[in-house]
Amino acid sequence: MEKIEKNLKSVFVVSRNGATQIDALKRLERILTGFGLDAIFEPALAAALGRESNSNLNYDEPRFVLSLGGDGNFIGACRRFAGKNAYIFGVHTGHLGFLTDVTLDELGGFLARFFEGDYKVESVRLLEARFKKDSKITFKHAFNDVVFMRKKVKSTAHIDAYFEGEHFNSYYGDGVIVSSAMGSTAYNMSAGGAIIHPSADVFALTPVCSHSLTQRPLVLPSDFRVEFRSNDDVAVLIDGQDTFDMRNFDGVEVGYGAECVNIIHRADRDYFGILKEKLRWGHYDK
Repeated sequence: MEKIEKNLKSVFVVSRNGATQIDALKRLERILTGFGLDAIFEPALAAALGRESNSNLNYDEPRFVLSLGGDGNFIGACRRFAGKNAYIFGVHTGHLGFLTDVTLDELGGFLARFFEGDYKVESVRLLEARFKKDSKITFKHAFNDVVFMRKKVKSTAHIDAYFEGEHFNSYYGDGVIVSSAMGSTAYNMSAGGAIIHPSADVFALTPVCSHSLTQRPLVLPSDFRVEFRSNDDVAVLIDGQDTFDMRNFDGVEVGYGAECVNIIHRADRDYFGILKEKLRWGHYDK
């Protein structure tokens, strides 16, 4: 594995809500400076800090990206830098923190270990949604999930699913979630879908509030692609961050794409320990 800590001089900092975290950004910069690292802020953050952005920096392909915020910010960074020569690390300032590794209080300790080579890198494949219209295809990547959801509160959605051109299911209800293995602990889990270990080479289809008790989550191999079609008023949500009207397309095909994102983790990160902590497994509340 490439040792990314060698000759590392700067860190590219991204945050969707950085304007409300000025004190956190300044504290983050002090920590990075203490390790001889320059904090390079994207233009919106630089403006919030009252500084000029580095106009000579290639903002598309930074080498080390630090995401400051919650899981949503981290997911946005992973989607943005997927397929590029970038390594993403998450510093948690949110509430749940399934994906981010450390808090600001823990960052200094992590960096000390990082420069000793004490870390690991996880390469994560992203889902790819192909929006089809006539002969044109528009591609969108999703880290957690692609969700097909009814837009009208007083109606149900009818969504048909096809594999290799053959119809195999019709979902009647609130919608259906296509979840990556990494995203299985997000909306998928809330809707009753299975928790899937991130290293499993599969993805899941999970109905949302189905009108049929026979509908159950379905786990599929990573090389499958499923196309969804609907004439109803259905929205397509990518990681809860981008929204599209399904009526504008002939169909939307979802499966794993070729793009991956490199995520930096603590060497001692324990997936089952995180589940135990966040989901309170083994706890008995009196």
